[in-house]
Amino acid sequence: MAITADQLKPLTSGVIQELTNSPLKINLMELGFLPGKTITLTFAAPLGGPMAFILEGTVLALRRSEAALIQIQTA
Repeated sequence: MAITADQLKPLTSGVIQELTNSPLKINLMELGFLPGKTITLTFAAPLGGPMAFILEGTVLALRRSEAALIQIQTA
């Protein structure tokens, strides 16, 4: 099922399919959010706060609006 990273439930994983065209696309790619990589949501702050993802052993926090740019495939 294809969704965006901001729709993941805590402790679930997905494989990045593509990033939506945006001025932030290059920044996300520089952080390592690249197609084919697996990300896991570890924490989502309440009330629309930031989200923490594990990407290749590193915890990275993104705003929900940034996570919405990452299209992923879940199992």
